[in-house]
Amino acid sequence: MKQQEIIFDYGSFLGTNASKKWTFVDALVSFAPIFGTVWKSTIEAESAPENKLWEKAQNIMSLRHSDEKNITKLCRLAKKQGIAHFRLQMPYSLDNEQIEFIESHCDAVVKPEQNDEFSILL
Repeated sequence: MKQQEIIFDYGSFLGTNASKKWTFVDALVSFAPIFGTVWKSTIEAESAPENKLWEKAQNIMSLRHSDEKNITKLCRLAKKQGIAHFRLQMPYSLDNEQIEFIESHCDAVVKPEQNDEFSILL
């Protein structure tokens, strides 16, 4: 069985977090954390790997952190989920220092592709 190609759009992450508003579920979870645990585990069990990665990344990555720190967190999260390869779509290119930082901090290979897209091998 061929593994589904995972694509993470970092530009969408930046846009989503910049305009993130609380939902009813967010508010409910803040008052009753057990509801969040049960609800999230149910959703997670039915979710595709790409969606799971996106949801978990929303919780650990931050606009206050540098791109390379966020991407390092993303790589570690992907490894924990058993993802060995994914594509990272960036709104701009990463420079060599950023790529070296990511590779050295999460034991990954970052290969620049076309149009500010990177292939990440974990």
